[in-house]
Amino acid sequence: MSESQVRDLEGRIGAALPTSYREYLVSATDKFLEDAIDFQFPRSGVVDEILTARDLLQNDDAGRIGILEKSLLHIGGNLFGGYLYLDLSQEGFGKVHYMESYTIKETFPSFDALLLEPREKREE
Repeated sequence: MSESQVRDLEGRIGAALPTSYREYLVSATDKFLEDAIDFQFPRSGVVDEILTARDLLQNDDAGRIGILEKSLLHIGGNLFGGYLYLDLSQEGFGKVHYMESYTIKETFPSFDALLLEPREKREE
């Protein structure tokens, strides 16, 4: 992706993105992860996509960028209905929440913490 798309996104949401997430967006070219992030027991959940800046801008154009009243930006999830949100509120800025059925199941202190989760190799 391009720096200009990320700047456009930040302008639309009215906030600067956390540094590590911003860097990820600038370099991301495909939303599908090569290896899914698989939350380890006793937690549960899996993330197989993290949206690109282009995806986020398209979601904004379609009016589905996240849960704005809670300052949550939809940044990814899985094909089974799990959603990944970046918290843009003052009190939770930069935290990442994994949600299923509109209930937060997992919270990570940062985007980097999410990326440190173990990966599940995809079968060819």
